[in-house]
Amino acid sequence: MDGFININKASGPSSHWVVARLKRLLQEKAGHCGTLDPMAQGVLPVCLGKATRLAEYVVGRGKQYLARVRFGISTDSYDAEGKVLASADPSAVTKDQLESLLPAFRGEILQAPPAVSALKQGGEALYKKVLRGEEVQVEARPVHIYGLELLDFVPGPEAYAKLLVDCGQGAYIRSLAHDLGEALGCGAHLDFLQRTRVGDFLLEESYSLEQIEEMLEQGDTSFLISMNDTLSHLPAWTCREEDISGLSHGNALPCPGTSLPLEQPLRVLDPKGQLLGIGKFSAEGLLNMDKVLVGAIDPPEQKSYAVCAIGNFDGLHLGHRALLRHALWRKRRLGGKSALVTFSPHPLTLITGKAPSFLLSERLKKQLAKEELGMDAVVTLPFTEELMHRSPEEFVDQIILGQLHARELVVGFNFTFGAGGKGTAETLRSLCEGRGLGVSIIEKVEGDYGTVSSSNIRRHLQEGELDAVREMLSYWFTLDGIVKGGGFPLDPAQALPPEGWYAVRLRLKKQVFPGLALLEAGRLCIPQQEGLPELQGRRVLVHFGAYLGKKIELSQKEAEKRAKLQLVALPEGEEWR
Repeated sequence: MDGFININKASGPSSHWVVARLKRLLQEKAGHCGTLDPMAQGVLPVCLGKATRLAEYVVGRGKQYLARVRFGISTDSYDAEGKVLASADPSAVTKDQLESLLPAFRGEILQAPPAVSALKQGGEALYKKVLRGEEVQVEARPVHIYGLELLDFVPGPEAYAKLLVDCGQGAYIRSLAHDLGEALGCGAHLDFLQRTRVGDFLLEESYSLEQIEEMLEQGDTSFLISMNDTLSHLPAWTCREEDISGLSHGNALPCPGTSLPLEQPLRVLDPKGQLLGIGKFSAEGLLNMDKVLVGAIDPPEQKSYAVCAIGNFDGLHLGHRALLRHALWRKRRLGGKSALVTFSPHPLTLITGKAPSFLLSERLKKQLAKEELGMDAVVTLPFTEELMHRSPEEFVDQIILGQLHARELVVGFNFTFGAGGKGTAETLRSLCEGRGLGVSIIEKVEGDYGTVSSSNIRRHLQEGELDAVREMLSYWFTLDGIVKGGGFPLDPAQALPPEGWYAVRLRLKKQVFPGLALLEAGRLCIPQQEGLPELQGRRVLVHFGAYLGKKIELSQKEAEKRAKLQLVALPEGEEWR
């Protein structure tokens, strides 16, 4: 597991303890990208696997803190956990006095770190020397405070200030609190600290250790941020296919005439956009690899499938299920493995310039196809200009035979392929039979609401006709996401019912709870409701039962009661099957 995790560290445990716990959970080497004191809480970027070699590119990024400074008491550690050294009455301190001091602490300043800190002197952490009673001398050093804003000030004998601090690497907020107290003549210490940002790692996008554990129990690793995404602040350079082998062995590559900055770290990508490592261009016109993150590039594993069901499979509705049932029946007759073969992006994205909105996320499509419908694999073929312009014969020879090694195919009656969409299901059957492959063509499925198709389902969904959608999908229309701040954003390409309130069933693992949800402005909001567990940071499946209206002129309690009554009237059984 290679990448980064944005951890929301609680106050109390050390950064080292957090990393050690993640190592045990993930069985992977790990490290943090800039320590947080035990008392502090908030953003702690953690690197895993190969990403531990990239910590330096995160540690040096800008940081933001929310701090509370208590005036009148000085401590040896400059925070609330240290030994009290002196006290004074801070009642004379005013907000105007404090604000007039702040400009002197902005920009590049000289700052002495606390003696009680993990900084090393002579190869040993300073705090260990202090614990032994040794006198420690710490020299001031330049640090950069990009922003320092007073958010609140409460005067009196227990005066305190709340500050928002933007700073660079090496700045100590404890020292800032101490120095403010010295400048005011009353002493001060830091009694609360929350890191809200490290580079692109934001507090609102972070996970607690408990949330990570719960997601792992569900097999969900969406908390992992790729190395490439994490280092997106570095410029990128893409190599040629023929250069990959040499670069993966750390060899220098002649690249005369580059316009990128010299001797500055940059991401080296392969033609598919995958991160190979970190390099620098030299004045001699060479790309030198500082860090290689890939081993030898092995050819992909050769796979073969007894039966492939091919299509776009948007929604996996009743028509698609007819294909998959037939594919599984043929698989049992032939032996071997079955695969659902689809395309990304949707072919219409290139053919017409506009993709239809999707009914089911890729994550749920794979889960439903493999776990619920029994397919052995989901194979997603990149739909490129090259694939779009291949002839029907090339599609069969290069994709069906050369890549999938299929023995039989199952397609729908309206399947088209090849340049200009000239290949039909019957064309496919004719070409395949001449090459010793069998092809089954599944006819359209009719129901109470007409032909079962993705376009027909989308039309009824836009009208809010959930009974029709439920009938044609054979399951409840479902959205999923990780709840943050009372809901989760939706992909703009997701097909949606009208905005408003819905009676829903919320699925957490194997537990299902009746409830209310509001669809509004591209976001699904789930208000706190009686009987619901804490949802923050958890992945939830939201099954849409009934539309309750654009607005609900009822109390929360009455609205919940109405939602539950609506759900009772709906069909019994599993929403997701």
